[in-house]
Amino acid sequence: MKLLKLSILSLCAFTLSAALGQDTTKHWKRHPYARTKWVSDKNSDSGQYMQASYYQDRRAKKWTVGLMAGGSIFFGDADKRQLGWDIAPFVKYSISQTFALRAEYNFAKLRGQRDFQSPTLFKDNFKFTSSVQDWNVQMHFTLGNISFLRPLRKTQMYFFAGIGQASFKSEATFIDQRLFTGDYYLTSYFGQGTLNPNLGQSVTDNYEAKHTIVPAGIGFKHYLSRRFDLGLEYRHTWLRSDDIDVYNTAIFQNRWFDSYGFLRASIGYKFGSKNPQHYDWLSPVESIYDQMADVKKKTDCLGVDDDKDHVSNCFDQENNTPDSCMVYGNGMAVDSDMDGVPDCQDQEPFTDKGATVDPATGKAIDSDGDNVPDHRDRELNSSPGALVDHNGVEIKLCCNCDNVMFAPITISNNCLTKEVKAQLYQVVDKMKQCPDKKLIMNGPAGKSSKYNAAANTRCMDEIIKFLTEKFGISRDRIITNYNAGTETKNTIELKLQ
Repeated sequence: MKLLKLSILSLCAFTLSAALGQDTTKHWKRHPYARTKWVSDKNSDSGQYMQASYYQDRRAKKWTVGLMAGGSIFFGDADKRQLGWDIAPFVKYSISQTFALRAEYNFAKLRGQRDFQSPTLFKDNFKFTSSVQDWNVQMHFTLGNISFLRPLRKTQMYFFAGIGQASFKSEATFIDQRLFTGDYYLTSYFGQGTLNPNLGQSVTDNYEAKHTIVPAGIGFKHYLSRRFDLGLEYRHTWLRSDDIDVYNTAIFQNRWFDSYGFLRASIGYKFGSKNPQHYDWLSPVESIYDQMADVKKKTDCLGVDDDKDHVSNCFDQENNTPDSCMVYGNGMAVDSDMDGVPDCQDQEPFTDKGATVDPATGKAIDSDGDNVPDHRDRELNSSPGALVDHNGVEIKLCCNCDNVMFAPITISNNCLTKEVKAQLYQVVDKMKQCPDKKLIMNGPAGKSSKYNAAANTRCMDEIIKFLTEKFGISRDRIITNYNAGTETKNTIELKLQ
């Protein structure tokens, strides 16, 4: 099933690249700041290669806080434009590379003016101001990072729309042209009600209320650094009210609903992760191309085995294993003693753990040649040919080695009795203490003797064999003499000289 998915994705990559004339094996040249990924190590990258976030970077920054400030413009019955101001802190959360939610709170001042009052067309010098506080939540769509035809740029375009609520405190001053007191409707102007005592005088009216608002707009954002973005946008706000400018008369000259707009600059601070990049500056299209290139790389390496060890290059951690070596499942040569030399080249495949070995042969290093490897040798400078113990400590020779006589050995049918072996142990020990001396064996008769010749010869041969084979005494260090004038005819004399 996984192989089928990989094949389908590879086919899509080929078709898309052919349609666009793109080479999917090459990465687009990105600007040096808005990078789609920042490290090559997939264990610590931004997340584009994680299967859990196949086309999204779940480890990039997602939050932005900032401040917007600029001018305000009112659209209403006071049709002579006057510039106001607006200040708005905001917070934005990026759900994906192209979609985010933004909340803002605005403190603004609206202004307006007109010269003539409808329907009388008398000059009334109408002026109003309105203090506005509005909050709203917007859907925010980024367009600058989804192009198939060009790489990610340092400037993006976006648009937004939302809903919220605003409170207005308005005040209007004008020269009153109403003939009768009452509301602003035509009856106040044309002959019904009580005469207006303020006719022709300067008066002030107020309006205060809360209304639902629908904001929408468009803007541009520039990548300043990995922490900050700069922006410029226009927001227009619609209302279902005609009272914001304190003028609402049901005549055709009067506008049905008021509205206002903000033209403002912004600065945003990006945070939310230790990784340096932000969602808004990751291209989902380039992530797809990167993923397809990665799939192609994996499918290509599945069928390649350069060192012929039956492990494909995708999983082979040692791609130059010699042909004669057995390997593990990851393609590394078997090394039983873990000395860094594979078994196929190791002359000592079971070297002690921790031993320093010759990298060419795998044999434990023995610096002083005493047959005790350095990792167990307590004396690394033993004299050449010196007798050492199993720890490499040189055995110091002692005692007198001149004309050493041993107790005679009685000749019998069973020559190597327990008592005889005990005597021979002493002989061996002394011969090791005196490596430059030889053992002289004096027997009562040889093969030409008529006195028990066969038994004597056999006994001496058994003693020689016991010393050479059991204890490694060199045969050259044993000299045998027959008819040497022994006093006792059934004994063998041993002497070291």
